[in-house]
Amino acid sequence: MSRLRPILFYALIAVVLPLLTSCAPSSDSPASSTARTVTDGLGRDVAVTATPQRVVTIAPGATHIVRAAGALDRLTAVTTADYEVDDLAHLPRISALPLDLEAIVGLNPDLVLASEQVNDPAHAEMFDALGIPILYLGADSWSDVHESILTMGSVFNTDSFAQAAADSLESLRRELIELTGHLDKRPTGIFLVSHITSYSFGNGSYVLDLMDWAGIHPLTRSFDTPAPILDDEWVLLNNPDVILGSFGESGTKDALLDHHPTWRSLDAIRSDRVVDVPSSMILTPGPDNIRAAWHMARIVHPTLFDSMATGPFSGSADQRSSAE
Repeated sequence: MSRLRPILFYALIAVVLPLLTSCAPSSDSPASSTARTVTDGLGRDVAVTATPQRVVTIAPGATHIVRAAGALDRLTAVTTADYEVDDLAHLPRISALPLDLEAIVGLNPDLVLASEQVNDPAHAEMFDALGIPILYLGADSWSDVHESILTMGSVFNTDSFAQAAADSLESLRRELIELTGHLDKRPTGIFLVSHITSYSFGNGSYVLDLMDWAGIHPLTRSFDTPAPILDDEWVLLNNPDVILGSFGESGTKDALLDHHPTWRSLDAIRSDRVVDVPSSMILTPGPDNIRAAWHMARIVHPTLFDSMATGPFSGSADQRSSAE
């Protein structure tokens, strides 16, 4: 730790501590009468008020977990990075990167929810010093997300709702794996975060698991880092059958070729197998990842779904699943 960081830390505490003490709940408040200890995604044992009524999420993935656990009514604020959806429209938004600590304290939360993949673990000591419990939800894998839903159900006393949601999502995951498991051959693929710089996902990333479930062999498992940047030569040498990405309104194949003209010879480009996956489904670890996997499978393997007149996530890619 640099010499400057402790100074900034204590200076920040000095600014926000008066705000916290001036609006702290009284000791006889029902929400503060009992507490439970919860182990979070960082392995920290955190004393959490039972049952939290004023919750702030500082990562979109944490918001998705709260939704799946059936506790959106407990949210006091979400981040400016959360997607604009109807069930969050009434909530104030705060900055998480950089973290607007003063705004969070001003909301008088009895619990802050973070993501181990997004938020700085060092923030835990700031919230500890302010007496605000913070839980970092696990998001490294689907099992972490599944466990986080159940944990939040326990924290919010919505166990039945959370268990039903978690079971439904797991059932959909297994159904897709069984469906794509009958493929004779899996196309190779890469996933790009941007059509400009080739940010991708490597070994250890949940996105590669989604591709596997969708019946696509991810070429980037060869990278030790979970967030590699692919150079054009590597892509040309590996020649993916499919290119997936969160390209959005920027377009797909034409936009890729504007920035990577040498890719014209790729099998994925020549066969027009460039697939857009809405960022809201895939770039945040959480329940929506199941929809992302089904979306990819439907586009890459349409014949698998010929006999399914209807089925999971058969509508618009942006339609929110009832499983949540």
